[in-house]
Amino acid sequence: MTPEERRRARRTPSNVPLDLYDPKGHMVTGEGRFVNLSEKGGLLVSPKPLKVRQAVRLHVQSTGSSPLQLSGRVIWTRKQRPGYAYGIEFDSAAPSLVPHF
Repeated sequence: MTPEERRRARRTPSNVPLDLYDPKGHMVTGEGRFVNLSEKGGLLVSPKPLKVRQAVRLHVQSTGSSPLQLSGRVIWTRKQRPGYAYGIEFDSAAPSLVPHF
């Protein structure tokens, strides 16, 4: 990481699909995906607009097993075509999603 980098953990590229839910368990959008991940958070893209500081629950789809459930919040948001990009901070570390460095 460069000195200008504000991330607290190293990111690794990803293409992990997921489903987004609000904290009460209501589906926010059908699908999204992580572009990169760390133990602390990730870059998420989705067609659904979310707000900064909005809490989210993420059901990460995994081949051959039940979805991994994570919770976090939106740190930043950026409009892009198509949809939106979000910085997500996890409430707790997600070591099973991220390869060890």
